[in-house]
Amino acid sequence: MQNMSMNHAFLIGKKVYLRGLEESDLKYIKKWLSDSDFTKFLFQGDFPHSLDKLTENFAKDKKQGNPVFAIIYKKNNKIIGWAGLYEIDWISRTAEIRFFIGEKKYWGKGLATESVSLIIDYGFHKLNLHRIYGGTNEENYGSAKIFQKLGFSNEGRSKDDHFRNGRYYDILRFGLINKKNTHKKK
Repeated sequence: MQNMSMNHAFLIGKKVYLRGLEESDLKYIKKWLSDSDFTKFLFQGDFPHSLDKLTENFAKDKKQGNPVFAIIYKKNNKIIGWAGLYEIDWISRTAEIRFFIGEKKYWGKGLATESVSLIIDYGFHKLNLHRIYGGTNEENYGSAKIFQKLGFSNEGRSKDDHFRNGRYYDILRFGLINKKNTHKKK
């Protein structure tokens, strides 16, 4: 649903709010995944994404309990991207953050930074996570800047981590520790 009200908002920021990703949102994600300007930074690169495959992944995320959100621009209530926590390890209290703004006209406006900040707060204060980590293609300077701006430590580089569009790419790895919720190391 493109024009939902903030009644469905789960996490609320100044310019965006996040609500649970819904199956009806997948058509927008499919559109974004068909845009080479967008997919050039994705680990898998350019390839066709069917609505059936997206629906299958959506159901899998739901079953696994991954908190995945639609990013909604407050001024017009339109979905502009998605973000979420994946690979949650409840014993170690860690999770991987993934995010993107799919609508190009909203790139470079701080909306991904705000969205990631909301999810970090949710992960640390509601889910009681100890560490949130993420990675980005070495050429995705915008995502690397978001991680750095939000206090993530650069944890290294995975050399030739993935093959895409005829060549290998490195992945830059970032992590953030919840300083207010740490146990002493022995």
